[in-house]
Amino acid sequence: MSALPNGAATRSTANMSAAAHKSSGPSSAPAVSATSSGTTATATTTTTTITTTTTPSKPQKDASPSAALRTATTPAEIRAALTTLHARESTLTAQLDTLLSTHADLARSLLRLDNLRAGLGAQVIAARGVSNTMLASASETASRLSGRVRALDLEKQRVEDTLRVVEQVAELKACVAGVVGSMGAPQDWEAAAGYISRAARVPDDIVRGGFAAAVVPTVEVPDPPWVTLEEARESLCSLFLREFKKAAAEGDAAKVTRFFKLFPLIGRGDVGLDVYGQYICQGVAGEARASLKEGAGPAGGPGRKDGVFFANALTRLFDHIARIVEAHSGLVERHYGTGKMVKVIERLQMEADVQGGIILDSWSDDRTVDRRLTDVKSYPFSYLVRSFLPQTRGFGGTPRVNSPAVGGGTNEVRNSEDEGVNMKEVDALLVEIAVMLEKWSVYSRFLAGKCKVSLAVFQVFTSPSNWPRTPLLPRTSLLFSPTS
Repeated sequence: MSALPNGAATRSTANMSAAAHKSSGPSSAPAVSATSSGTTATATTTTTTITTTTTPSKPQKDASPSAALRTATTPAEIRAALTTLHARESTLTAQLDTLLSTHADLARSLLRLDNLRAGLGAQVIAARGVSNTMLASASETASRLSGRVRALDLEKQRVEDTLRVVEQVAELKACVAGVVGSMGAPQDWEAAAGYISRAARVPDDIVRGGFAAAVVPTVEVPDPPWVTLEEARESLCSLFLREFKKAAAEGDAAKVTRFFKLFPLIGRGDVGLDVYGQYICQGVAGEARASLKEGAGPAGGPGRKDGVFFANALTRLFDHIARIVEAHSGLVERHYGTGKMVKVIERLQMEADVQGGIILDSWSDDRTVDRRLTDVKSYPFSYLVRSFLPQTRGFGGTPRVNSPAVGGGTNEVRNSEDEGVNMKEVDALLVEIAVMLEKWSVYSRFLAGKCKVSLAVFQVFTSPSNWPRTPLLPRTSLLFSPTS
């Protein structure tokens, strides 16, 4: 540095100091060219030396821009460092000029933001004022009105419930008075049953409630309403049973129907269906006995010799039950409810089992079915088949002992109708059995269709273990016409 003039040295030092404060760039710089060849070589060598010296293997992130100037030892190194600092100064100056040029726009934007903030603040203050002065009172009023509306709805519901209870209790009181009055001197059983039916529509908690117990009883009827109604039901049920049985014994169909319709009104539908089943079962039993008596007579009577007499008797039984179900199902369904005819049919089927069993027992005894089965089982099937084949003499093969086709083990042909199994009688017996099964099949299908039972229930009734206790349903008389 002593080789430079004093003024140049001072300026260089000042410039390096200023560049050290303004620059933070790398310390390496391109080589400075010299005018002379010696100077050029020296500068080149110096540049190479500076580059090698100032370029570490691992550059430091926090290196100062003036580090190269502080470490410079030759004029070339100083010039290179100054050139670098001047370049960085120009870059920083350009950046600052750019920032200063945009400062006015930024200031204007900040000013607008300040103005907007002031306006928004005023709006917030106004909104808070509206909320505190207007909306708060309106919200309080709305909440108060909503609470009053809910309370009014609750009171309205309570009033409606009270009116409903009062109406039901008034209806109950009228029904109790009507039942007692109808069962008195007028003896209007239909009216009494109608009043009980109306009282049954009043909920049980109302009937047994304290309000009804305090309002309904009177001087004439001091008991609680449920006690009065239950006593009336029991009394009317006993009366209807007595009158029904009396009408059935007298054969008065009109009175039978009249009292039969009254049982469900007093809540005794099961009793009515049971006594009605007994009544119609008497007719079924009478019909079955009459069918068997037609064939009675000396030596079994001529009627029983008919090959299908017992099949016709069984057919008449099925036809009679079918007519009953067909004629009375509408009455039962109308007054007792849908599906109630099935209960009557079950009772009829029980009687049909009894009467059908009597007919089958008579058929078995008259036709000597057990003896014929024993006779048939005593011969092999092949022997029975040969009894129908034409017999040949001489070369017919070795005769078989006990064969129905030959007698006594000889070649003399004997008539199977005189001894052994009479195949014609067996054939007639099988024909009669087939007729019985045919009528039973039609009868069962008709009853199943009438009852409209589910498949599972129907299979239970029609299982072989329960045969012939299949649910009975009526068929037209044409399907059950006696076989000639």
